[in-house]
Amino acid sequence: MNFNKLCVILILCVSFNEVACEDSPFELPVQLVGFPVILGSVRLTNFFKKLGYSLSPATYRSRNRRQLTFASDPENYDVLEVEKYIVGEFGARACVFERVCAHYAARSRIQPKPQMDWPDVFSQYNRSPDQAKELYLLSVFLGDIVGSPQLCHQLGKRRACDDSILR
Repeated sequence: MNFNKLCVILILCVSFNEVACEDSPFELPVQLVGFPVILGSVRLTNFFKKLGYSLSPATYRSRNRRQLTFASDPENYDVLEVEKYIVGEFGARACVFERVCAHYAARSRIQPKPQMDWPDVFSQYNRSPDQAKELYLLSVFLGDIVGSPQLCHQLGKRRACDDSILR
């Protein structure tokens, strides 16, 4: 008797499986669901990447500043190479105002994107003699862009300008 009940149950299970496996009148293609899900997830991911990029303070620094990490970078500037480049660009009379260079270098380390004090820069520029104007701007931008007071000090030792020229 148990055998007969077992056979009936087995036949009913098989017939239910066949009925369940039949094609339904409404068939939803996988692409209809999968493609929008993939598109939505890609757009959502791109949105969060762009949001993170726009909220990052490093985004609003210049590219050469983003690459410089002042706190973790040991100052690995070769003074001889920098001096050779300065002499090649500005001539043998080129010099660096150590005080000016170091001031702007220290300032650029403190603030990631400092606003240049243009009235002060231009007033100092106008007060300097004609032969020192270009060298004053060299010192300002060297300090601001490189951001290394140590390099400014070493260049000031090697190619010092007379500080009385600015006054």
